[in-house]
Amino acid sequence: MTDPIPGALLDSRMDRVLKALLTPRRRKVLFLIKQSEPRPVVDFLPRSASASRTAEIKLHHTDLPCLERLAYIDWDRNANEVAKGDRFNEIESVLDLMDNHADELPADWGPM
Repeated sequence: MTDPIPGALLDSRMDRVLKALLTPRRRKVLFLIKQSEPRPVVDFLPRSASASRTAEIKLHHTDLPCLERLAYIDWDRNANEVAKGDRFNEIESVLDLMDNHADELPADWGPM
């Protein structure tokens, strides 16, 4: 009898991918650097001034360090820019899958 769960779903790399995709800010960073790199960190911040400071703190102290530890991004703190990291190819196919099938997600999930 074959295992009904694809092996890729049980691989430790999938744990890294899911951790990276955990927050909307992390997903935004990954999708934007997939489109072009390097990107200034300001590209990942909300446009509204009221949400900006809190988002900036979370981005700098939680999201970017996490993505950097996972090696999905390279964060140049001096230039305040982000580029693809050594393991970006590990998550890129999942980002493509999400992008290509965004119209199949529940409508009440809002924009991707």
